[in-house]
Amino acid sequence: MRQRNVIKVALVYLAAGWVLMQIVDVMFPALALPPWALTLVASLLMLGFPIALVLAWALELTPEGIRRAPGKGAAEAPAGAPTQSGAQPVAGEGAAKSIAVLPFADMSPEHDQEYFSDGLTEELLNVLTRVPDLRVASRTSCFAFKDKNADIRTVAERLQVSHVVEGSVRKAGERIRITAQLIEADTDSHLWSETWDRDVGDIFAIQDDIARSIVDVLALKLRPGDEPDATTRDPRAYDLYLKGLSFYHRFGPKSQVYAIDLFKRATKLDPGFAKAWAGLAGSHAILAVYHGGGEAALAATDEASRKAIELAPELAEAHTARAIAYSAMQRFDDAAREFEHAIRLNPQLYEAWYYYARTAMHQNRPRRALELYERAAEVNPDDYQVPLLSAPVYRSLGMEDKAREAGRRGVMLAERHVEDYPDNARAYFLASSPLVDLGRMEQAIEWVERAIAIDPDDPSTRYNVACFYAQLGEIEKALDYLEGSVTSRSWLESDPDLDPLRSHPRFQAYVETLAA
Repeated sequence: MRQRNVIKVALVYLAAGWVLMQIVDVMFPALALPPWALTLVASLLMLGFPIALVLAWALELTPEGIRRAPGKGAAEAPAGAPTQSGAQPVAGEGAAKSIAVLPFADMSPEHDQEYFSDGLTEELLNVLTRVPDLRVASRTSCFAFKDKNADIRTVAERLQVSHVVEGSVRKAGERIRITAQLIEADTDSHLWSETWDRDVGDIFAIQDDIARSIVDVLALKLRPGDEPDATTRDPRAYDLYLKGLSFYHRFGPKSQVYAIDLFKRATKLDPGFAKAWAGLAGSHAILAVYHGGGEAALAATDEASRKAIELAPELAEAHTARAIAYSAMQRFDDAAREFEHAIRLNPQLYEAWYYYARTAMHQNRPRRALELYERAAEVNPDDYQVPLLSAPVYRSLGMEDKAREAGRRGVMLAERHVEDYPDNARAYFLASSPLVDLGRMEQAIEWVERAIAIDPDDPSTRYNVACFYAQLGEIEKALDYLEGSVTSRSWLESDPDLDPLRSHPRFQAYVETLAA
């Protein structure tokens, strides 16, 4: 009744009826109307009350107008019961084929399996993104609801999906219990749920079971050759890989160092583990391009990405890592080819669009970068980085309205992000300049100071703080942070935020010390 707004309608109706009766009680005697008129109004109000409740139950007000409220679907099964073969499709419309996978909850006694729960969620997302005609909410969007008690309807409305997967992991010794359930958002009904009690070594089979069950319920089929493949059967290697992923997604240089160690240990346990090689390549590439990793990081990402592609030629993550390596080597045509290949393999891989856009910026191709940023935002609409990085590019091209809108959206997403990850310096420094544009100078300075306090020696932090002070006109302060922040001049030459520094002798001298 609450979900169909019956309670809300009842309260509004009673309040409005009470107000109406007060007006009638005052006005009808003043207008010399007969006493039965007051009785008639009260009777009509009483008769209208159940009618209003019935209409509230049966109808729903939407942006497209009034429509019938969704009822119980034909594919619904009782909670806890697996779906039988031959169940009717949940919906035939393309819009209904959308899903979000919420982070699985860690229910282990020691609460020390968060990385495992997160990794299982991510692997399930990776499987589902390969299903044709199924839109899958991005990892960042789904993980924004981690450790929050949001109801399913709120999640679905926020992520614009029709179905939600949620579950839990409970690990004790070498035994693991995983529970997963698929929920139809409109009706809050459980289409399918199941529990597995297995040895840890069976985790790969459990992943396959979960993915296939969800696909079956949605009446979809995997493309030939796209069946789930964990790429390793060593649970120890997989455990290390999941831990590595948890650090890889944090972007910072220290996190990448931790990720590299974990990915290396995974590949030693299973030299044929392609995803671990791809993760290793990706972490080295991030260090090489954005954190001054130098020739050693370049050589390492080249070797690891080659190995990943050799082991799994159709792995989009491997081609993305290879593309970032080419970008670091300034082999931009080769990088573009690899990015395009990765996108063909998996159009929902956010990292491919995002790093492709950043490569276009390295080439000083702002319009192409914006096209790619926009595609990245479509894949992952809840990521704060894309709008914040797009805002100065729009401004450099004279698109002030779009710059302001991108900055406003980026700040909103960054504020939401730091609620969950308050130690992420990147969110603070990227949002600082748009905060100034929005007239929130005090908050902008506070966020810059937070970023510096969190990671004062990080080259990326220093570079972006330099951009912030350059835009404020504090030239010397900007140059103090800029020096020692980057090793390549290509980004300096194309970044519009640094325009106020270009005529300064210190800036020109610093550029001359950098590699091309």
